[in-house]
Amino acid sequence: MDWVRTLGLVVLMLAAFTAGIWIAILVPSGPLSVSPAESPSAPASSPATSSTAPVPSAPAAYDGDVLAFGDYVLVSVQPCLRKLGFEVDAVSDRRVDAAAFDLRAIDDSIPGGVLIHLGANGGATASELDGIMKILGPDRIVAWTTIQLPDDPERYTFEQETNSAIAGLAETYPNVRIFSWNALSMTNPEWLNADGSMTKAGCKAFASYAEQVMRGGM
Repeated sequence: MDWVRTLGLVVLMLAAFTAGIWIAILVPSGPLSVSPAESPSAPASSPATSSTAPVPSAPAAYDGDVLAFGDYVLVSVQPCLRKLGFEVDAVSDRRVDAAAFDLRAIDDSIPGGVLIHLGANGGATASELDGIMKILGPDRIVAWTTIQLPDDPERYTFEQETNSAIAGLAETYPNVRIFSWNALSMTNPEWLNADGSMTKAGCKAFASYAEQVMRGGM
């Protein structure tokens, strides 16, 4: 009969449909994977940065001959400087203008290192110190010593101005080193006599620090 035949076809179709569902569930078509478009991208590596500030380079070492040139302060320390091998040209009443003349006279014999203490007799201006640097030139190592005068501000009115001019040389001339003697001696009053010259202890201390500055050790 037709209706029986039709019913049989419907039952067969339902059975086939149900079997297809179970096959799809039990037998996956392949391994699970994520397409390249869908895969999460790795975070870009950022370039390494350094938070360390630049370290100023230490002064270059100098082991050549040294001329200590200056006024009465160097007169009082010349024995200690000579023990360290320094040549000393010091005159008690030497002023800056006379110093320029004296340096020109011995220019050819000045070694590659010069330690200078000037300005204690009447002070020194920036232009006067520039004039001395022009005589010495850019190829010599020049260590300038700041001045420490007796505690008499009414008589010695030029100490601060002179020391400012000396300190300013290092900003203009790469071959200049500053020896801050006034800062050291202020905290060690036993190094100085009443007139600003050196005691025995001051002589040794001045020479020791001068060598460190001159040789590039500080």
